[in-house]
Amino acid sequence: QLFFIQWDVFLYRNDRFAKVSTCTINEELGQVRYIFSDKTGTLTCNRMELKGLRIFDKCYGESMAASGEVDENARKRSIAVGEELEFNFCDQELNSILANPPAGASSSQCQMRTSKGKLYNLATDKDRALEFLKLLACCHEVAGTKVKDSQYFFYAGQSPDEVCLVDAAQRIGVAFVDNRSNTLILSLGAHGKKQEEARVQLLALFPFDSTRARMSVIVKDENGVIKLYSKGSDERLIGLLKKTREEQKTDPILVETEDYLLAASLKGLRTLYMAMRVIDEGEFASWKARMDEVNIFVPGNEAEAAEKKMRYDVLVDEVEKDLEYLGCTVVEDKLQENVESTIHNLSKAGVQVWMITGDKMGTAKSIGYSCKMFVKQNMEIVQIDDDYYYPGSKDVDTNKVLSRLQNSYPSREKMVGLLITGMLVEKLIANREAKDEFIKFAKKCKAVVCCRTTANQKATVVRAMKEACPGEITLSIGDGGNDVPMINEAHVGVGVYGKEGMQAVQSADYAIGEFQCLWNLLMVHGRLCYLRITELILYFFYKNFVFTLPQMFFAFWCSYSGQTYYESWYISCYNLVFTSLPLLIKALFEHDVHHIKDGKLPLNKIYPYLYHLGQGNEVFNFRVILTWLLYGLFHACIVFFVPILVFDKAILTSDGHNEHFWLVSLTTFTSLIFIVNIKLYTISRFFAWINICLLYTSDAADDMQCVDLGGRRIIKKKKKKK
Repeated sequence: QLFFIQWDVFLYRNDRFAKVSTCTINEELGQVRYIFSDKTGTLTCNRMELKGLRIFDKCYGESMAASGEVDENARKRSIAVGEELEFNFCDQELNSILANPPAGASSSQCQMRTSKGKLYNLATDKDRALEFLKLLACCHEVAGTKVKDSQYFFYAGQSPDEVCLVDAAQRIGVAFVDNRSNTLILSLGAHGKKQEEARVQLLALFPFDSTRARMSVIVKDENGVIKLYSKGSDERLIGLLKKTREEQKTDPILVETEDYLLAASLKGLRTLYMAMRVIDEGEFASWKARMDEVNIFVPGNEAEAAEKKMRYDVLVDEVEKDLEYLGCTVVEDKLQENVESTIHNLSKAGVQVWMITGDKMGTAKSIGYSCKMFVKQNMEIVQIDDDYYYPGSKDVDTNKVLSRLQNSYPSREKMVGLLITGMLVEKLIANREAKDEFIKFAKKCKAVVCCRTTANQKATVVRAMKEACPGEITLSIGDGGNDVPMINEAHVGVGVYGKEGMQAVQSADYAIGEFQCLWNLLMVHGRLCYLRITELILYFFYKNFVFTLPQMFFAFWCSYSGQTYYESWYISCYNLVFTSLPLLIKALFEHDVHHIKDGKLPLNKIYPYLYHLGQGNEVFNFRVILTWLLYGLFHACIVFFVPILVFDKAILTSDGHNEHFWLVSLTTFTSLIFIVNIKLYTISRFFAWINICLLYTSDAADDMQCVDLGGRRIIKKKKKKK
């Protein structure tokens, strides 16, 4: 089965065949009830394209005005030459500001003060735009290579978001050239015009992780000003701004920015928030001295290492505060091919799909509609968000949540989809009563989308469902390192070859090129593996039951004389020769529905309705096992009692005696081989020349063996009489 999966041309995508890391759970692919999927790189292409910028109080690029409708066709994958989407961002106003800035200061002022009151002022639109582009060009972990015969650089990194933003910065006017001994070399100026080189000293870097949901760098620019640049999710960075939440609500620029981000998320676009602060040299020197103490590595002392890790987090939080808003970016990531039809077919097969993503709620909701997890007709979307916290508290109002769930239960007339944040899910699961009600409600939903989730929260959701449904199989699929905990937690883990490294693929049980391959992996290979393996086990017990019971019957028949009923050769060759090869071929090639016809999949509309066999374990349960054992008992009685009674009472030799014992044994064994092979023939659904040849070969080998051994027994008996 492993080779069939790895050689399947229908699983060949992005120049890669499917990979199987374990072959002990193939049958579980045919029993999946819940699928937990990442979004970026799993449902989407992970090919980012810049759509819009908001730099302080001005918007550039595509308009984010909310239209009230989700353009589902716009979310589908576009055709692009090469690996990267073409850069289509163009804004004449921004180009004009950078090339020919208007005289005088802007009406809006962006002023920052250090802890000692030193002023850093971004007075003009050009100042703010250059500062924003410098943030994009400095706050990243990508590497650049000069493209031959071109002014552009080619960037590569683990995060496609970072690559997209750094590439966008160079095309607009600030290019990242190189990082030489913690000195960032930037090239300032639009392409086609005179370039100016700027050298920025990199003093500290705090990489992105799913818990912090942000990345920061501390740099010292060419004027000697020490700055902290930070980018990340708006929910995290808004809480780190210098202005309080009450002051933010009255600040028109911040209010307009929130509206801009909300409109972008409703279009299914990815957003990032940018902020910065200016640091005094004395403040930085004091902080750097304490950080250097923490960074001293002491091997072998786990307690001290844990304590230093905690101090490190405290120091990072200490410097990442009192930030000033600078702007935000909007990036598009299109859906992969056939995602909608794949999810639709999985839903028809009785598989519930959960999308667990770190994106904003609006983005997650839009993607849910685009990939047909949510539909507009006859479906209610239950949205559980920050409104379900107690006012001014981080505690969840569980009574309010439970009341909302109880009032929205699905029915035959109404489908329900659930949209909830990862933090709320984590807190509901921590409450036993709320957990039971949440799981009960989620199981009845058509689809569930969890947004703003961390890697640990993804694993928590999968673990909760696995514990609440012990008899049902869960599957997790993702492409990045933050999906590894979720993949490891599920019964079956599937990795997607993507642009975020190989961690997910290496941790998973199976690896595929695109999400659409999941249909063929489950509906075809998973279902056939379940049928083949379960029927192999059932038939194996059946044929050995039929073989063993006559020996037990004979022990009673001859008053426990110790005489074996079968010749030793029969016992040795029964499973090795007479019944092994036909069963092996059935277990390898059995099809109840043949899925290949003229190189296409013509039965993809039928397969989802056949998948319930594995989900309900309809082929391997107590009733089926008992039925097979009763068949074995019945057939064992026939092959033993009919020959022994017939030869004992009805058949006499020429000298008036009954036939000898070994002829009865031969008759029983020959009948046994024919019956178990005919039984295998009757339960087989797919026949090829090799099946039929091996069935006849097995019976012929038994006949030859019986004639040979029986003849030798008769000769020995006649010699004894003489």
